[in-house]
Amino acid sequence: MNKPPNTLRIRAAQRITNQSPQEAVWQAAQKAQANAQKTAAALGVQLKSLAAQKQEILWDEKDGRALEARVEMEFSVSGFRQTLLDLKLLAASRNWFSLVKKELAAHWFQFQLKLRTPKTSPSLPCPTAPRALVTGHFSIPGGRATFGDVEAMETVCAWLEEAGIPYDVASNGEDGVTGPRLLDLAPAKYSIFIFVCGPWYPRKKIHALLLQQFSHCLKIGINLTVAEAGNAGFDALLVRDNPQEHRADLAFARQPERLPVVGVLLVERQAAYGSKQRHLYVKRVFEEYLSTRKVVPLYFDTVIYGNKAGLASGAAFESLLSKVDVLITNRLHGLVLGLKNKVPVVAVDSVAEGGKVSAQAKALGWPVLIPVEELSVETLDETVKKCLSQDMLPLLETVHRQAKISLAQTKAGFIGILPSPNRHHPITNNE
Repeated sequence: MNKPPNTLRIRAAQRITNQSPQEAVWQAAQKAQANAQKTAAALGVQLKSLAAQKQEILWDEKDGRALEARVEMEFSVSGFRQTLLDLKLLAASRNWFSLVKKELAAHWFQFQLKLRTPKTSPSLPCPTAPRALVTGHFSIPGGRATFGDVEAMETVCAWLEEAGIPYDVASNGEDGVTGPRLLDLAPAKYSIFIFVCGPWYPRKKIHALLLQQFSHCLKIGINLTVAEAGNAGFDALLVRDNPQEHRADLAFARQPERLPVVGVLLVERQAAYGSKQRHLYVKRVFEEYLSTRKVVPLYFDTVIYGNKAGLASGAAFESLLSKVDVLITNRLHGLVLGLKNKVPVVAVDSVAEGGKVSAQAKALGWPVLIPVEELSVETLDETVKKCLSQDMLPLLETVHRQAKISLAQTKAGFIGILPSPNRHHPITNNE
């Protein structure tokens, strides 16, 4: 059987303004060809030839004016190789060691699973009472489960509880799911095998081995993306999508606890303060507090060059900062910009005996300040809770009024220093 040729389909459009429709079609075709070359390079394939091309012009039904030219181009390309793409991804990754580790873990799991799976389907007695095993990509080492996978699994578990069926969840120990390892479980203990969420490939070795090992069970696939028709090896399949049908993803059914979002803005050294610096201690307390997972951290950086948060301007910084519930920071401009955007700020002064953060908090009349001598995980936790539980808006409004008065005074002082533009002020030398 001949393999179908590899093709690459690209669409592009060009608005028609002053140019003719034919010129717009040509411009759209140029865009499509340029995008095809970029796409091919990203996939590690080569464009061979143009296999097909379609073009269309959209017209305004009222006045018959040409609005837009659209072009679809299909190119023949050289054979796609997943290995080459994986190497490109590996080369571009900043954490290549983790990627290699995950890949090796998956291969080692596959090898161990193969050793434990009989070559012929086992004839195991069904348990007297039904018991389900819930599995998914969160069960496979290196499976790279997503938060959506886990929420879909939690939905299925809730439905099993509603139906009165006991269950276990198999965990890979990597994705935050609690449960035994697949390789430590006895298949004979279960009468129902469930695989939840994500892509499912019936011919993939791990998937095929799982179905073979649990062949005595009622095998249910749910919330899966399957590329072909049929049951894909399951006794019952409730797809998320396949060529014939589409269903809402099960993650839509979960309502997880809403956690407060806390902005985190740290400076780790300020050499001007010398031996009074306590920044690394502050960093350690912040990290210990955030590890409790009581809040969702969103990390910020005010340094422009090589910004760690990928922010390119003050406008971008403040637009994102304005979305957090509370900001914890030991930076002066973290305090200033947070309060400016009416975000409650837990300010920590990392300098022994107080530095510029304390001075700025005093200038603005902001009382939520923790001196480094008083900082602990407990103090930080209590202060964040205080900012979240109380109405901070009146205090923030007071800060804005005080800042406005102070800025007006500074501006008047600055203007008073400047020479009048209508009068020449000669520079005199003191002799």
